Amino acid sequence: MKFKKILVLILILPLLVKANEVQDYKAEYLFETEQFSVTGIREFKTDDNKASITFDAKTKIIKLFFESTFDVINNQVFSEKYLVTIKAFLIKRKYLIKYGKGNGVIESSGQNKWEISYQKDLKILDPLNAQVQMRINVKKMIDSKDYSPFKIALQNIRDGDIEVNTYKFARNDIYEFDGESYKSVVIERIREQDSRVTEYYLVPELGFLILEVIDKKEAATERLKLQKILSLG
Repeated sequence: MKFKKILVLILILPLLVKANEVQDYKAEYLFETEQFSVTGIREFKTDDNKASITFDAKTKIIKLFFESTFDVINNQVFSEKYLVTIKAFLIKRKYLIKYGKGNGVIESSGQNKWEISYQKDLKILDPLNAQVQMRINVKKMIDSKDYSPFKIALQNIRDGDIEVNTYKFARNDIYEFDGESYKSVVIERIREQDSRVTEYYLVPELGFLILEVIDKKEAATERLKLQKILSLG
C-alpha cells in the first residue's frame, strides 16, 4: 500500500509542478496601431531552463517577426537574443540584440548598431521576455497576496539605453473572452518620462496568460488582443 502511494505521488508530481508555473501557450493575437492591424501567432515554449517567445504575423503588405530566446532560472529571466524583422509598406528593418551571458556587454547589429556596458548584477530584458518575467512576478504577487509594485529593467532597442520600468497592481476585473467571463488581474506599467501608460490583463485561471495589452502613448494607442487559444500548458 505504501509503495502504491509513493508511485501515485511520483506520477502526479510533474502535473503539480506544471500547475504552479506560468504556462506555455500558442495563441492567435490581433495587433492594432493607428496605421494598420495584423493578426499573428504568438508562442511561448520552455524546455527545462531554456525558453523562447515568438510573434509571427503577416498580410500581403505587412510582415512582422519577433523572437526572444532566454533562460528562466529560479523564476528569473536571463536574456540571450532578441531578433526583429519588419517589412511594411516602404519600411524594411532587421536587427539582432545579443546579451553577453552576464559579461556586462550588450550589442546590437543590423539597422540599429550599438554596444553598451552595464552592471553585471542588473537583469536586462527585452520587450518580449519582459512579459514572461511580469507573468512570473504577478503569479508570485497573487500567491503571496503581496501587491507591492515591482521593477523590470528594459532595453531600448533603438539606442541600447536601459530603462527601469515600474509595474503596479491596478485592479481586479472581469474579462470577457470567447463567451466566457474570467477573473483578471490588471497591471499598469507607467513611464512618466514619455507620458505612456500600458495596461496588461492577465488571467490566473489560464496560467496567467495575457489576454490584452493596451499601450497608451501620448500620440497614439496600440493594442494586442487575444483572438484564439491554440494550445495552453
